[in-house]
Amino acid sequence: MAHLSINPDLLSTLKDKVVVLTGGATGIGRSTVKLFYQHGAKIIFGDVADVHGTSLEKELGSERAVFIHCDTTSYSSQLNLFKTAIQKWGRIDIAVANAGISLPADPFSPDADIEKEFSTAEIDVNLKGPLITSRIGLHFLRKNGREGGDLILVSSIAGWKECTGLVAYTASKHGVVGIMRGLHLSAVKEGVRINVICPWMTKTGMVKGIERGWKEQGLPENEPEDVGKAIVLCATANRGDGKHKGAVTPFAGKIVWVAGGESYEIEDNLQRLEPEWLGKENAEVLKRGQDFLMAEGTSWDTAKAKN
Repeated sequence: MAHLSINPDLLSTLKDKVVVLTGGATGIGRSTVKLFYQHGAKIIFGDVADVHGTSLEKELGSERAVFIHCDTTSYSSQLNLFKTAIQKWGRIDIAVANAGISLPADPFSPDADIEKEFSTAEIDVNLKGPLITSRIGLHFLRKNGREGGDLILVSSIAGWKECTGLVAYTASKHGVVGIMRGLHLSAVKEGVRINVICPWMTKTGMVKGIERGWKEQGLPENEPEDVGKAIVLCATANRGDGKHKGAVTPFAGKIVWVAGGESYEIEDNLQRLEPEWLGKENAEVLKRGQDFLMAEGTSWDTAKAKN
């Protein structure tokens, strides 16, 4: 695990960069919009919370920050979000899939009514939404050629750790990590860096049920801005001449855990220690298989497969 901290010199690389972000009206997204704006970026942010989104646009009061109504579960709505950025500024440098929800009622509880179908809204918003953001975002980031760009996904500690009482939420956030792992190896060859943020307890409206008890236990808390800083760190880690402290570059295919206001990169050690937790022989065979799957001419699509 590597402790990360921002190199302030790299923040200037955000000047005039174009950012598209989902879920920007409240919470983590709102703080992140402000951070990008503060450091000179141009940002289009979407949300279904029109009142809060419009108020943020008015608060920033500039042509560089534009709110668009966007339902992240709708492909056409997200496409409109990205196309608005293209129409206004001609390119996109950074895409952030941040929108997310949590439904505290547990359909797996013993007292849940088995005759009643449960909501899959968490899957739609938290997983389908980032899949759409990633597909459209990657399309436009590719257009930057060798310069590429950054795709940043917001998952959760529930994306890699057990989380009782939030089964659909946990499954959706594991899926967000899966998007990174599914796209990273091919996208990085095109100059697009994909990283995923996994915050622990962050003081937003989603944690009201546990907030009091969490504080009584003296457990570490994040402010929304702390997570926003981790997103900005990922967006700038591969720009400029310097490095963020603790960051191994190229900074791509990483998981950044945010806890107690601090950021930690955890994916590198997971990969490095694979022979220990998987077994040396298994790790060697796995590498051979992965090399085959990534080889030119290999495709799951039988119409394209050459191997």
